[in-house]
Amino acid sequence: MPRPAHETQTEPRVPKPSPTTGKQPIRAMLVGAPKAGTTSLYRYAAQHPAFCCHEQRELSYFFSDEEYSSGYDACMVKYFTKPNGGQTIPLAKHVFTMYCPEAIARLHKHNPDAHVFALLRNPIRRAYSSFWYAKRRGWDTAKTFEQAIERETDLTTDGWLKDRDRRHLHVGVYHPHIKRLIDTFGQRRVHVLLTDDLKDNAARLCQTLFQVTGVDPCFTPDLTKDHNTASAARSESAARAIAGVLKSKNPIKRATRKLIPHSLARRTRHALLSINEKPFTPPLMNMDTEKKLLDYFAPHNEKLANLIGRDLGAWNRGSQA
Repeated sequence: MPRPAHETQTEPRVPKPSPTTGKQPIRAMLVGAPKAGTTSLYRYAAQHPAFCCHEQRELSYFFSDEEYSSGYDACMVKYFTKPNGGQTIPLAKHVFTMYCPEAIARLHKHNPDAHVFALLRNPIRRAYSSFWYAKRRGWDTAKTFEQAIERETDLTTDGWLKDRDRRHLHVGVYHPHIKRLIDTFGQRRVHVLLTDDLKDNAARLCQTLFQVTGVDPCFTPDLTKDHNTASAARSESAARAIAGVLKSKNPIKRATRKLIPHSLARRTRHALLSINEKPFTPPLMNMDTEKKLLDYFAPHNEKLANLIGRDLGAWNRGSQA
């Protein structure tokens, strides 16, 4: 199994200036983890009239060097189409922010009083879901989950975030990243939530988010719509081709950025992806694979449980129990 990614991470560089010119700073942000239900939680919370939210699934301003160097004004123009005046509060989401020391430092510099929310899922189920999602998007070419995690074992952890969409196990080692969040923002402003909480009582979870961010906690969002449901690529070769075109360094994408409005480009991207998708239910995980992963994640889960003061024993009893 691979070494946890945090073992080779370096300290963040000094953040570049990020002018706000009077714009309201982001008060609340969902910072992780991917494939844990963050899209659903964000879409539920985004219905609150006090929040100004982005239509894009992820706000990469703090994570992307290029976006951050453009300043907060450019971020507001790109992501927040609603007026950002009066009491409208920017609410943001980026699931890999908590894994990036520099992104955390930038967010803290931007607003040291921000509340950050980390939604965490059983790391075995999260890894399995991550693999199937990566295949759907053309990011992971492994034929099986077992091949994917075996390949991950051989990969270096140096600069792992550049290859984050294929690091299905690394992402589930939560403890060091949650600790870094707490060390940066303080225990009171870091809120660790579980996917099971979202499944059991999404309304209560939303009320918790509303209450700690200082908005009316009595607002009840519509919780009937599913978000980011499972599907598979109709053609894996087409998925890989689309993924290649959508890469940030692709010359075609870079050229069209200057010609096509961001909102139109986003809609076109989602249309392309939707055409190549079909309903899909992943098969059950191989029991031997699950046993190996139980052994791998157990010590990391124990550290996390001690840090956040929650019983995570169910994570160690088998994801299919």
